[in-house]
Amino acid sequence: MDKEILREIGKIYRALNSFSDFLMKSINLEKGQYQFLMRVKENPGINQQDLSNILLVDKTTTAKAVKKLVAKGYIIKKVEQADKRNLNLYLTDKGKKTCILLVQEEQFATKISLGNLNKIEQEQLLTKLSEISENVTQLYSELKNDNKEHFIKLIQKEKI
Repeated sequence: MDKEILREIGKIYRALNSFSDFLMKSINLEKGQYQFLMRVKENPGINQQDLSNILLVDKTTTAKAVKKLVAKGYIIKKVEQADKRNLNLYLTDKGKKTCILLVQEEQFATKISLGNLNKIEQEQLLTKLSEISENVTQLYSELKNDNKEHFIKLIQKEKI
């Protein structure tokens, strides 16, 4: 049963991602760019390093996504006054308008996904998913810190 749980999570992710991708194409966003845009909306003035950490992606992926979003006019970079080496990210008017549609899409997907669950079941699901997320992000942090040998040893140690 344990492998079916992750497979169901994967199935949910792929289906929701397909819905989002359909909408993104209609507003000239590429696959996954909406996640960067929404995190900038939620964290005005965020820098690229913190954005990478929130989304659990490497700095190169973030730099490429930010560059494209700047080029398309969705976000702007501003020099931080306290430390001129830092660039902070903000939505443009175009980015703000686009985020209204993205929030609507997120609300729609949430309603469809959780429609059969009452509030208590939703809270229980969130609690369990948060526990799973904590386990996975802890291992991700180790991998990110170039601890690949540790990861391989963990996999080989597990009895399958």
